[in-house]
Amino acid sequence: MTARKDDTMAGSILDPGLDTAHGIVIVEGLPGSGKSTNAADLAAWLAAAGAKVEHWPEGRADHPVDFEHVSLLTDETFRRIAEEEPDSWRTLRAHAEPTIDGWLVRHTDQLELPTELAAQIRSADVYDGDIALEHHARALSESWRDYGAQASGAGVQVWECVLIQNPVCAFVARFDRRPEELAAHVEGLVAAVRDRNPMLVYLDPGDPEPALRRAAAERPEWWSELVIGYHTGQGYGLRSGLEGFDGYIEFMRMRRALELDLLPRLDLPTLVIRTDEEPEQTTRARIRSFAAEHLAR
Repeated sequence: MTARKDDTMAGSILDPGLDTAHGIVIVEGLPGSGKSTNAADLAAWLAAAGAKVEHWPEGRADHPVDFEHVSLLTDETFRRIAEEEPDSWRTLRAHAEPTIDGWLVRHTDQLELPTELAAQIRSADVYDGDIALEHHARALSESWRDYGAQASGAGVQVWECVLIQNPVCAFVARFDRRPEELAAHVEGLVAAVRDRNPMLVYLDPGDPEPALRRAAAERPEWWSELVIGYHTGQGYGLRSGLEGFDGYIEFMRMRRALELDLLPRLDLPTLVIRTDEEPEQTTRARIRSFAAEHLAR
């Protein structure tokens, strides 16, 4: 369901019942839409109201479901390293866990290994490495299912980007797959954590160009070069002939339309906010109210 713009602001005051609240609040939206700011505000507000809260910003290597600095090695590669470099394999094994398509190796940015071997392992990064999309999707789906199967106690998780943004990057930006494939994957992630009381906050900035140009002006030059290359030099962007920062903006326009079409297919409470149409304090109050209403107690 989608909350309306005039929904109650009751959650803008501290709710004494939130000390037993539990659920997962997932915050999504395009770059510059305010995901990080609003997720941090919600986590702080919930903590002040007595809830047990864990906030997971984008890029946390220890995220409970997502993968950052994590590689996926095949069984064959894992065995070859054990045979050819047993000392390095023992170091590797301490960071590895079996999965459906081989071995997940975590904290690859911290591994003390020979340079060539470390580079080989990082080349199999789950998000950016040379692995098949099907292996990527299965590894992520298994991670979400494992989390969903854990006992659900009191406490609130606040996650950023992991339900929609990251799958869009993999399925569309990198591999140029059909929207139906993306939707099926994301619906499966939602189903995997159904018993953990998930809900979605989607921040929509309207046309993304103003926010993207502000972000480019505020961030170092390498950021623009990185996002341009990622979104125009592979997958959908390459096939569509997108170029330069204007091409990046066009990709984000496509992504916005794709994500807004996806939202009604997701069977979970959903709040959509046009952040360009209201003051920041109104957005914060609406997010707090939405979370207070849907967090189980």
